[in-house]
Parts: sequence; C-alpha cells; structure tokens
Amino acid sequence: MPVPLVPVKALAEAKGRLAPQVGPLPRRLLAIAMFEDVVAALQAVPALQAPVVVSPDREVWRRADALGCRVVEEPPGAGDLNGALRSAAATVDRGPLLVVAADLPLASAAGLQRVLAAARAPVAVVPSHDGGGTNVLAWGDPASFAPSFGPDSAARHLAVPGAVRVDEPGLALDVDTVEDLRLVAGRLDPDLVTARRLRDLDMLGALTGSTEEA
Repeated sequence: MPVPLVPVKALAEAKGRLAPQVGPLPRRLLAIAMFEDVVAALQAVPALQAPVVVSPDREVWRRADALGCRVVEEPPGAGDLNGALRSAAATVDRGPLLVVAADLPLASAAGLQRVLAAARAPVAVVPSHDGGGTNVLAWGDPASFAPSFGPDSAARHLAVPGAVRVDEPGLALDVDTVEDLRLVAGRLDPDLVTARRLRDLDMLGALTGSTEEA
C-alpha cells in the first residue's frame, strides 16, 4: 500500500505570502486547518497507509499524533525539504510513496484515488495551478525516490523517465496568496475545517475590507 508523506513547515513561517493582509495568528490557524483537511482526505482513501507527517514544529507533531498520523521529526532550521522527505521515506515500510502538500483544502479522497490510478507509471505529478510547483508526487519505487521540491519543481519531476502529469483541479489549487485564498473559499465544503476556520476568523471579510481600503 502507498505511504502518504505530508511535509508541514514550521507554523511560525507558514503562509508568509498572505501577509500583510492576514496576520500571524490567523495564518497559523489557517495552515493548521488546511493540514487537518488534507489528512482527513488521505485517511478516507482505503488504499493508503496512515499518513506520515514530516515537520520541525512541535505543535504539528502533537496534532498529527492526535489525528492518528505517524510523525517524523525534521530537525528545526534544517531547511532541506527534499532531505527530510528522503529521511522519512527511509523509515517507512517499503512501498510506493505519495507526497502531498499540506495546503490543499480542496483535496478529496476521489481526487487522490485518481492520482493513485495514474501512479501505475513510475512517477505521477500533480502540478500546482500556476504550473510551477508540485502539489502531489506519486513515486512507485522507493529505492529510487528523489524528490526535487522547490521553485519549478513540477518540470524537474516530470523530467523523470516515465513520469506522467495528472491534472486534478482539487489538488492543483494550493493556498499561497490572497487570491488563492479567495479562489478556494468559493469552492469549499462548508463542513471542512478550513471553511469553519475562515468563518470563525471572518478572514474573507478582513480581506475584502483591506482591498476596499487600498
């Protein structure tokens, strides 16, 4: 069974591109909410093992543990996502790997299953909606696992021999900017953690207000 790896940044650094329209505490709470929705989507796919969360943040470790995930502690300040993912992959039972970004509030079990269906290829890539990043990376042979996250990672991952592109709208829209957040908000199931958090914080109202003031 494939093993999902979910990398999560230190919460103090999360969603920095939403500033200054969104303050530090709301950004932190939004990052946690999106992470919880991604974990729920993964746990709803019977073909997947329990998620493995890779993070340097102690609060993320506690939440991941409470959600039934396994935690791999990334050394604080290491700043090497690809190295952390390789280290995490080395700790799990041998099997296909599925790296899923933690900021995909539209992630669904159905969308993830479509990626798994495409993962009969050696590598399957779901690019971010801007085409540059990699939101989901399925890697069939753990012995050759060579993640290359960072700017323009989708092109590097797609250059792996046998790699295929998977266009899955619910997995393509990650939240990095205020415009991303507005796009996501209109498509969220109201029962998702992210949707409830946006309502609780009146985050969209604050964004509208900041736009009008500008």
